[in-house]
Amino acid sequence: MKRIPVALLLLAVTPACWSQAGLAGQNMLELTLQTRDAKTNQVVLATEKVDAAKVGVVIVDPWNYHWCMTACERLSAMVPRWNRAIEGARKLGMPILWVPSDVLGSYSGYPQRERALAVPLLPVPKLSDMPPARFTAPGGGGSCMCGPGIHCIMNYGWDGMNPNLILADDDFIASSTEEVYALLKQRGITHVIYMGLHTNVCLFGKPGAMKYMVQAGLKCMLARDINDAITSYNPATGFTPDRGTQQTDEDLERAGVPTINVVEEWRKAGVWNDAWIVETVRITPWGKPLRPYFFEQSVTVTLTTPWLDGVEIRYTLDGAEPDAASRLYEKPLILTKTTTLRTAAFRAGKPAAVSTDAYFVRLPPRPPKPDVYQDDLKYILDPYAYGHASCFWIPKVGKSYEGQPLRVRGKVYAKGLGFRAPSSVRYELKPEYERFVALAGIADNMIDRELGRNLAMHCSVVFRVFIDGRMAAESPVMRISQEPWRFDVPIPPGSRFINLVCMDAGSRNVLDLGNWVEAGFTSKK
Repeated sequence: MKRIPVALLLLAVTPACWSQAGLAGQNMLELTLQTRDAKTNQVVLATEKVDAAKVGVVIVDPWNYHWCMTACERLSAMVPRWNRAIEGARKLGMPILWVPSDVLGSYSGYPQRERALAVPLLPVPKLSDMPPARFTAPGGGGSCMCGPGIHCIMNYGWDGMNPNLILADDDFIASSTEEVYALLKQRGITHVIYMGLHTNVCLFGKPGAMKYMVQAGLKCMLARDINDAITSYNPATGFTPDRGTQQTDEDLERAGVPTINVVEEWRKAGVWNDAWIVETVRITPWGKPLRPYFFEQSVTVTLTTPWLDGVEIRYTLDGAEPDAASRLYEKPLILTKTTTLRTAAFRAGKPAAVSTDAYFVRLPPRPPKPDVYQDDLKYILDPYAYGHASCFWIPKVGKSYEGQPLRVRGKVYAKGLGFRAPSSVRYELKPEYERFVALAGIADNMIDRELGRNLAMHCSVVFRVFIDGRMAAESPVMRISQEPWRFDVPIPPGSRFINLVCMDAGSRNVLDLGNWVEAGFTSKK
């Protein structure tokens, strides 16, 4: 890499927008930095005055999807607070650097990315060693935060940042450590506030993340109110992802990395309005109607408000909007049936948090295997499909639609049909057929290719069974690597036809591939 004098770089590439923001000396901050004594674990507070024009914000990996549905929804829960915090940082003249690592290519052509690419790189010095940080919370890496039930299987399905995060015209989207360092140094940044996911993996060690900026001599701080670690959930011991994140933050504080509460700092700086309602009750585990949390017999659900004091958590179990008279949350909820949970927090009877929801689905009993398999029967296609239309996705027998093994949640099945949604097939019913039985789920062969990188989030289908034109059974929305849905459908006497349907769940995506496996009929004895 050709070395260019820093002074020339500053003259050549400083964007015009920088000259208008963060005028030196105009916004002096008095930050309260929190660390911990490595031996006693006692909190140590220090005050540091810094010009806001010398402070930058770096945001790591706020993705739009995660293999763990609880991890994904926890990020969404932070978004209202996050947007207000970034808005305050912009008012103070701080540059905002988004560092989304894996999904950077999705922002090619964005002005925020192209401006970052135009900045000549600087060699990144190693002026100091990163204090050894030992992360102690259980979980991490490829773990799932949904708890002891049906775990989420690892994939790299994300393809962008959370769409509800507000990206401003003057922000930057950066990739490498060299880019982040160059953007900060050329602005004269000396202090960096880090926000993002997942603290013990990405935010700490990804390219451009905290570890490397500390080593480069910048004063880095963690926003302890806007980060989330990848840890675990154990309702038996009361260990929640909130506790895991707090423990991870404390690990960094013991290593000498200071943390700040951004809301408290912005309040002191006059860019925070306490009338804003930006908090969300955290739900663990956390499924949604478009990505349900499946359970067998029961699931234990914990509700928390890590950044709200003196509030009551209220909830409903019928999908109704909670109010100050709704049920009071006092201990973890044990659900035994399919439930739409809605929850919010109240202080003195007034809303203190944005209401949110979760969807939990109890799996039906596993059906018996069929006496007669669909593979051995001849199906009837829609008459128009024969040579007249190109948008009939004719199912494959004995393999997935793309010609791969019939695989659902990592298990390969010998018998079944592979569909691309939306499509259906019809079978003639015989008098001896008593029940239709099957398993159905997303074809997940794509996980073998780079763990489904940038693709896996897009698969979503609904399976349906029609008998003589009337819907007899339907699955919830199915997503990649979920436990297959279980069908056990009685066939009314005198029925003539049964249709097996694989519907898209609203996205109409070419990756909506579903498998009916171990599908067929049980016969009257």
